[in-house]
Amino acid sequence: MNTQKNIFKKLAICIVLIGFVFNQSQAQMLQLENENSFLTVYGSSNLHGWKVDANTQNGLIKFASFETCEIESLSLAVLTESLEGAKPGITSTASKALKSDKYKTILYSLVEVTSVIDKGYGVFELETLGDLVIAGTKKRVPLKFDVTIVDRNVKLNGKVKLKLTEFNITPPTGMLGVVQAKDDIYLKFETNFTNTIL
Repeated sequence: MNTQKNIFKKLAICIVLIGFVFNQSQAQMLQLENENSFLTVYGSSNLHGWKVDANTQNGLIKFASFETCEIESLSLAVLTESLEGAKPGITSTASKALKSDKYKTILYSLVEVTSVIDKGYGVFELETLGDLVIAGTKKRVPLKFDVTIVDRNVKLNGKVKLKLTEFNITPPTGMLGVVQAKDDIYLKFETNFTNTIL
């Protein structure tokens, strides 16, 4: 009798372990391709528009299902000092405003997917909430973006409007105060993931 109970327990443990391994095998984690990913910050001032591009990004995305675009986790990091403008003055002004000497990265972490719309042909429209950290200040932001999945290569494409002051950043000035940046900025991104690592 005890032998049968022991066999049953061992069998139950095996089933649980097999189920765990199977579930893990279904999840797929992919890594961001920096050379094929783009993030640009657009802003304006009382005189002209400006933009800075991110040269160094990193990130991971994990799917429970590619077929339904079920994302388990998403995290992104941008090296603050890699933000570069068309002119050195724009680069240094952005670096100073973002306190890049102290806060080395801009971080984003997905918190919740609130809506998924299957647009067909591997394209999904997502509405999400995530935590964005800029210059040491964290804010939960709504973010809408498209996800394109082709042969388990993934592209995220979207943009979001933010305010500098929401992150305790004073809109910078230039030319001894002649140029005054406005509070509103736009982040536009195209992020590509590949190289399955799980």
